[in-house]
Amino acid sequence: MKKLTLPLAVLSATLATSLLQAQTFQVNTTADTVDANPGDGVCADANGECSLRAAIQEANALTSSNQIRIRLQPGACYMLTLAGAGEDGAMTGDLDVAVDILLDGRGAKLDANGLDRALDVLAGGALRVSRLHVTKGSVVAESGGAIRSAGSLKIVRSQVTMSSATGAGASGGAIFNAGGLLQVRNCEMSGNHADRAGGAIEANAGDTSLRRSEFVDNDTGATPGNGGGLHLTGAGNVDVVDCTFEGNLAAREGGALWNSGSGTMTVNRCDIFANEATGIAAHDGGGGLFNDGGSMWVVSCNIWGNLATSGSGSGGGLFNNAGMMHIDASTISNNISNRAGGGVEVVGGLTMLAATTMHANATGSSPGNGGALHISGPGVVEVSRCRVIANTAIAEGGGLWCSAVGTLTVHGSLIVDNIASGDAADQGGGGLFNDGGTLDVSLCLIDGNVADGASGSGGGILNNAGELAVNHAWLRNNWSNRAGGGIEANVGMTTVSRTYFLGNLTGNTPGNGGGLHLTGAGNVDVHRSIFLFNSADNEGGGLWNSSTGTMTATFTILFLNSSPIGPNAFNDGGTFLLNGNSI
Repeated sequence: MKKLTLPLAVLSATLATSLLQAQTFQVNTTADTVDANPGDGVCADANGECSLRAAIQEANALTSSNQIRIRLQPGACYMLTLAGAGEDGAMTGDLDVAVDILLDGRGAKLDANGLDRALDVLAGGALRVSRLHVTKGSVVAESGGAIRSAGSLKIVRSQVTMSSATGAGASGGAIFNAGGLLQVRNCEMSGNHADRAGGAIEANAGDTSLRRSEFVDNDTGATPGNGGGLHLTGAGNVDVVDCTFEGNLAAREGGALWNSGSGTMTVNRCDIFANEATGIAAHDGGGGLFNDGGSMWVVSCNIWGNLATSGSGSGGGLFNNAGMMHIDASTISNNISNRAGGGVEVVGGLTMLAATTMHANATGSSPGNGGALHISGPGVVEVSRCRVIANTAIAEGGGLWCSAVGTLTVHGSLIVDNIASGDAADQGGGGLFNDGGTLDVSLCLIDGNVADGASGSGGGILNNAGELAVNHAWLRNNWSNRAGGGIEANVGMTTVSRTYFLGNLTGNTPGNGGGLHLTGAGNVDVHRSIFLFNSADNEGGGLWNSSTGTMTATFTILFLNSSPIGPNAFNDGGTFLLNGNSI
């Protein structure tokens, strides 16, 4: 019995070793040669050597469903030299993958030599690439400059550089995910270009997952020119975690990342900085990120130093054109736009910001509104537990700006040290500006904001023809040059409840309404609020009502405010009831 058992064991081990060896190809030449007899189980060209192309050909010909491993020589350079296109057998041009292959680069380089893309994963194929530098891929009127995948592709500890997809419809300078599964882990993608979209990666559909990777100096052309780092076209899913996007350029929208109207994109714990979108239209921009109508989640990210400064470019940091954008526990700082929304631009859809800091963002001069955030269209924006600090706008809304058809809710937030520099009497709003929409502010500290234009008004808030509600807030130490140190109301409806106005002041042009000023035929209702130590250079240190305005203050305390005329309250001819008394 023992004499039978031992030989069987030895035979079994020998067979297992043989099978393992049959599915592992050691490449021993850098020459670009074809396999002499695909399907015979031996990787060998006409010279009896195993090239990379021959190994892939032989792997494709094997009937085994197991993963085939191809090992390259450490540090070697493999250059494609066999020109050809239109076949999927890896005989010419790119290396076609039809089965499950593990390509162990071991620090080697795969140089496509501008001949074609380097690798093409066919439908039903699966490729895992490890420790490989893929470079100089090039395709014309196709997508995926270095790698195209319609199957499953995983890239680990690798580089994809200096590759391009040019011509009509060409996307994904480095990689094109044609609807399968793409995973990128601990990789670098730099210096890639696509004429259409996705300077580094184009995801058409499917699932794309990026982890701990760097995307540097990738760019797109101008047709349409979206997604300098990554672009999602269809109804796919993109998940980005612990990645860096630096110096990427989109000719129109989304310097780093662009999400489709039907896509879902999650960006978590990423650094997104020094990217640029150079589109010139008002709905172009998003120097860092652009959402075109899908769902975008941005969590614990640092978005800084991005630009949308061409023409009427908007949204230096982020742009939500439609759909849903949720920004949570992130920092948006030092971003610049030319038109509006230095930090964030919103046109439509729902935008939610929670526990996020918007700091030192700025707009240019065309027209220069919404230093931190700007709503252009019928968008709905919710700002909760945020810090809006030291942002600047050339014209209106140094911090936040709401359109005539927009809705902006600000809750439990700090609006501090923002500046709006518009010179006209209806410009300013150092902290917040409402241009006719609905603005609701509650449980906020609005402190040290400035409207410093020649006739700038509303150091803290300017309500221009819309509906403004301020509840349980502090307006402190805000300043305007013309009027309304704390709040300027032009027309529309302004309601203030249980709010403290402390130390707000106006300049001398003319210098009216240190706490709150009503210019036009608007309505102001103040309830259970306190005005203390506010100052105006001319009239109404606490409250000032226009000749056509209606102002009512009930259960409201005005104390130790100062101005040469009417230190606590001044009525210029309109209807003014103060705690039941006409003034």
